[in-house]
Amino acid sequence: MRLLHLLRRPRAELDAPIWLSRSTLLVVLLLAALAPLVSAPYVNFDRSMVLVYIVVGLGLNLLTGNTGQISLGHGFFFALGAYLSAVLMEHHGVPYPLLPPLAFVLCYLAGYLFGLPALRLHGLQLALATLGLALVTPAVIKRFEHVTDGQAGINVFGAEAPAGTGLARDQWVYYLCLAVALVAYLVVRRLAAGRVGRSLLAIRDYEAVATTLGIPATRTKTAVFAFSAALAGVGGVLYSWVVQYVGPEAFGLPLAIAFITMIVVGGLGTVPGVLFGACFVVYVPQWTADIDQSAAGITYGAALILFIFVLPYGVLSLVRLGLAPVLARIPGRRRGRPAPREAARVPVAP
Repeated sequence: MRLLHLLRRPRAELDAPIWLSRSTLLVVLLLAALAPLVSAPYVNFDRSMVLVYIVVGLGLNLLTGNTGQISLGHGFFFALGAYLSAVLMEHHGVPYPLLPPLAFVLCYLAGYLFGLPALRLHGLQLALATLGLALVTPAVIKRFEHVTDGQAGINVFGAEAPAGTGLARDQWVYYLCLAVALVAYLVVRRLAAGRVGRSLLAIRDYEAVATTLGIPATRTKTAVFAFSAALAGVGGVLYSWVVQYVGPEAFGLPLAIAFITMIVVGGLGTVPGVLFGACFVVYVPQWTADIDQSAAGITYGAALILFIFVLPYGVLSLVRLGLAPVLARIPGRRRGRPAPREAARVPVAP
């Protein structure tokens, strides 16, 4: 019971020194940069998919974990980015480096327009509204078959490694995904840890109080929804490069469930937790499918039930619990940092 109580706490007493956090990040980046050079193409494919999910999960976790807005419709923006990449690159010859910023802008605008009316809803109502968006995504793709090629889908052959790099295509695409994921991680971490993040927590827990203190709740929630939709669109671009094919069946309800499972397993409101969640949705269904094909479909549901009731703060709470005794002995440890929900008790206007 004592262990269960610790795991259900918002944040274990784990605040590593800044030098240790930065050193850990540098080591992880170094290992990630060297990994594709000594791995088979299928291994690089799985790692690239982890990075794709990380980009999407960072935005969705900022929306759901920090702002408290549940969205099941980010698969639509993911598909929008993927088809934007496939159509412009294969049918119109647009250079692939331009596609991530184009997808970011387009999906930001689409997310903002959808978020304006949708974010007047709360809780289950918002989840149902975005669920409708997830359900109609395959039908919309098939309806505009003159652009999307309908059920046949589009093969994507671009994003080849530049001549002279000596890299295979799978290695080059992996490095592109790694660069985008790193930028997204740094931006989201900066937002979540700063004044904007404290405002989001205030809106999540005490919206009425936050509004009286001058935080524009509706405008802020809409902007965060649009930003998370934009990251989903960028993730869709990366997905089209990694998989080299986009088709309507890949963007249905199972994708929406995978996105939600990712942030719940990793830890709601925790930026590093997205890495654990992305690894879960890429690797665990593969392992369960090796045992039984029907078990792969049960994995997400079982994981959601387990983590909601037993580990509401995700795998990261296990990591924190395990490392807390070690970090407590390190000099220079930061103390007195409040838990996310505790920090929201004192809303700060941006």
